[in-house]
Amino acid sequence: MHSFCTGLSRIFLLCLVLFMGCEKDEVTATSGEGRLEVDMTDAPVDDPDLKGVFVTVTDLRVDGTSVEGFSASTVEVSALQNGRTQGLFSGNVEAKSYSRLELVLDDQADATGGSPGCYALTEDGEKVALEVANNGVIAINNSTFALEENATVRAVVDFDLRKAVQRTEDEAKPYRFAASSRLNNSLRFTTRARSGTISGKVTDNSGKSSTIVVYAYASGAYSNAETEGDANNRFLKATSSTRVKADGSYTLAFLESGTYELVAAAYEDEDDDGHTEFSGTFNMSAVAGVDLGGVTVDAESQTTVDIALTALLP
Repeated sequence: MHSFCTGLSRIFLLCLVLFMGCEKDEVTATSGEGRLEVDMTDAPVDDPDLKGVFVTVTDLRVDGTSVEGFSASTVEVSALQNGRTQGLFSGNVEAKSYSRLELVLDDQADATGGSPGCYALTEDGEKVALEVANNGVIAINNSTFALEENATVRAVVDFDLRKAVQRTEDEAKPYRFAASSRLNNSLRFTTRARSGTISGKVTDNSGKSSTIVVYAYASGAYSNAETEGDANNRFLKATSSTRVKADGSYTLAFLESGTYELVAAAYEDEDDDGHTEFSGTFNMSAVAGVDLGGVTVDAESQTTVDIALTALLP
């Protein structure tokens, strides 16, 4: 009888240990993870003399902590236009709310060890090194997101080269990155789940042969071209922009759901110096009678707006 009771006690203790072990495993599992995907896109620079811009991304940080499994890559940002993206990261991170996303750039060496790591490529094939301040760290404004357990957040970082890269008066080094605060503001964060697209056709009836750029402003944020500053500071408040293609089509991708105002501007090489300059904005109307000052964008949808351009305003 004593042996039988001893055997039962041992079985009970064994079950208790196993139960406690299961409880411990369950507690660990509740910490949870979700999947974070980060892609890069570009609102193109409006300088047609610039053939390309390359950046080398060596790290991705969420709330100051580097994500595990990130691989350095050199990205031709200027090729990521009209909704095209390139993946920077896809992996599991802790499921919780995050308040800040940061990219770390290497301006010295690219992903293969070549130099420089960040550069502008001119039409004649010259590499112009782009130096990054703050040890290459770029904080992306308004990059808050919540990641739930076993869910996926598909984030998009819009590296707006039009704002990030500035022309200089130095012929030996005609381009540079903007100062830190403006460079940070040049990167826009959104997610695919909360963004949509404006696209359509532009018919130019102005009689001007020029490069046309369409800008999207949050409704009420645009006043007029005269208040937009000089060549290096024009249209900085625009949420996004795109160059109109030869066939008249345009695409403004990854716009947060909301209401936008569209503005079209012309750029020409009027003094025949090999560089294009701002010529003015167009008097414009929507072909289907859409209010160009209040174009609604819904999440995960596409809004079509066909535009007719008439006179070019000074």
